[in-house]
Amino acid sequence: MPTATPWWTNELAFEAAREHVNPYRDLDVQVVFTGPGDVQVRRPAFWDGGRTWRVRFAPTAPGRWSYRTTCGDTSDHGLHHRTGELECRLEETDRPIYRHGFLRRGPDGRFLAHADGTPFFWLGDTHWQLMCERWDEANKPGWSSQFRDTVDLRVRQGFTVYQTNLMVTDKADSDWAGTASYWLEGREFEDIDVDYFKTAVDPRLAYIAERGLVNALGLGWYSVIDRHLEGVQRFARYVVARYGSYPVVWTLGGEVAGYEPELRQDRIDAWREVALTIRAADGYCHPITAHATAERPIVPYYQDEDWLDLTLNQHAHGDFDLSTDHYRAHLATHPGRPLVEGESLYEGLLTVERAGRRPVTDTMVRQVAYRAMQSGCCGYTYGAQGCWNAAWEPGERASMWGDMPWREGVDLPGAEQLGHLRRFYEEVGWSRLRPDPCCFRATYIHNNHMYAPSVSADEDMTTVVAHFGETYRMEGRADFVGLRAVPYRLDWFDPREGHWRVEEERAEPVGGTLAVPAKPDGRDWLLVARSEDDRSSQE
Repeated sequence: MPTATPWWTNELAFEAAREHVNPYRDLDVQVVFTGPGDVQVRRPAFWDGGRTWRVRFAPTAPGRWSYRTTCGDTSDHGLHHRTGELECRLEETDRPIYRHGFLRRGPDGRFLAHADGTPFFWLGDTHWQLMCERWDEANKPGWSSQFRDTVDLRVRQGFTVYQTNLMVTDKADSDWAGTASYWLEGREFEDIDVDYFKTAVDPRLAYIAERGLVNALGLGWYSVIDRHLEGVQRFARYVVARYGSYPVVWTLGGEVAGYEPELRQDRIDAWREVALTIRAADGYCHPITAHATAERPIVPYYQDEDWLDLTLNQHAHGDFDLSTDHYRAHLATHPGRPLVEGESLYEGLLTVERAGRRPVTDTMVRQVAYRAMQSGCCGYTYGAQGCWNAAWEPGERASMWGDMPWREGVDLPGAEQLGHLRRFYEEVGWSRLRPDPCCFRATYIHNNHMYAPSVSADEDMTTVVAHFGETYRMEGRADFVGLRAVPYRLDWFDPREGHWRVEEERAEPVGGTLAVPAKPDGRDWLLVARSEDDRSSQE
């Protein structure tokens, strides 16, 4: 009997009894797996060339699993009514996604969680041109693979999500096109190129999964839906069948509404149909979202629809105001659905601010990321110029955003610093925190408004976190208010190096008010106030 491990993908192969004219388009094969407690997982099988069909399945619990196939052509005894069993056994793993299980919306809708309820911290890295990243070649000293070594670096740095898109596009004369050959020549949306999936797509998506990253995967860019909705739905079913047993968040399409007003509603409606197609095909019910257009306020489309599991926002690259008020307003209007900042200020990119253009620095990335988290987001996706667009040499895939090559972008300091961000929030118990701007009060007027720190706290005020940006003025008095009548420990966190420094071991609030000490210097810092009873409970 074949053996398996919980949440890891296993593959079974079946051979059709006869040839079918277009198995990709015309044939549907389903496999129902039944496990301990009669739990069932339905997985679509996928055509893999010739008469070969495969199903990829990740057991959700240890124990014995049985399976049974069904085929739309019930006369094909190679595909219909095939049965078998496999044994799933527990194994130790250091990869959280396989230790705790696939993702779902958390219990109160503020964050994503694993199957066992463990909160999931979304720290993503952007790779829109996934299929252009070279598998067995790198022009960076000491590296052998542009793709694999980049994934390995991000895993070491603490990233949890690989945010990408298969980049199916109809813009044949642009740099966005030519990135993939998913269909046979002249047969777009009708006849899949199985060899391309086997040799190019499979190794990349399997490697992402093996390294323990969640793949935030889009099917194409927004305009592809204009041409062939039924073809994109068919493609979605195939992608779910081929890769839906991996840790995945489905992101539909890039900037799904697009930016042409006359096409906006049609695109929103069409991508909704794709989302519903994915939901129907995906037996694991992996989270579904939509990579949003850059707008203010945060886009409202799909917010009241059951299939949308989280909001993947785009605060953009200087096009709009970056105020944290937008996050808080959105969460107040649409409670119960997690919010991730999915695209803002890629490091090394040239911004498009009204006052002019400038390269995005690690300081800018850091401050936007912390402000998003302090304002109620449950995760953040980073991007580096040259990496998001897989630029091999300077000038390749150059655009208004810049011409940095990937080998420079991959080593920009902001990525390492966002690894510190994840570790910081996991140390302070991030899933308990909520935005609490009223917890801070200053005598210097600008520190109360324009340059105020972003403050979050738990419901019992046992932990308070304040992020002070570079623009915070070290003038006048500042206080935390509404604290408990117990001593607090004050610690500063350096977001550049990931180091802590003790400010005061035992600070006593007076009437719930505690003086905020001066920042260690003029750079950005985080101040954490933890009550004595909270520290005791954690010990």
